[in-house]
Amino acid sequence: MSATDLLKHAQRVVREPRADGLSSRMAAFLARQALEEIIELRCANLGAPAPWANTRSKLVILRSLDTEEAADRAAIAWNRLSVACHVHAFELQPSAAEIEYLCGVVESLLPGYARV
Repeated sequence: MSATDLLKHAQRVVREPRADGLSSRMAAFLARQALEEIIELRCANLGAPAPWANTRSKLVILRSLDTEEAADRAAIAWNRLSVACHVHAFELQPSAAEIEYLCGVVESLLPGYARV
C-alpha cells in the first residue's frame, strides 16, 4: 500500500468511530506507517537511501539534508504518532482531533503537496 493510500485509510478510520473506541489508535498506526514510507522516500530523493536504518536514523538524515521545516514536522509527527500507538496503563486513548491533525501534518510531507 502506498503512503497516500495508508493516509487516506487512516483518515477514514478516525472519522468512523468504532464501538470499542479504538479507531483513533488504529488510525495512528496507519498514519505512522504512511509517515515512515514518506520519510524513506524523502531520504532516497535526497540521495541518502537507507532502507536498513530505523526511523530515528532516517529522521537524522532528514535533519541533515532536508529543509528544517520538513525535518521538524516529520520528527514531531513521528514522535506523537508513536506515543499514540502505544498503550500505557491509566492513559487515555489519543483523541480523534489529535490524530486528524497529525494526519494533516503527514499529508503536508507528501511529495507534490500544495496547501489550498
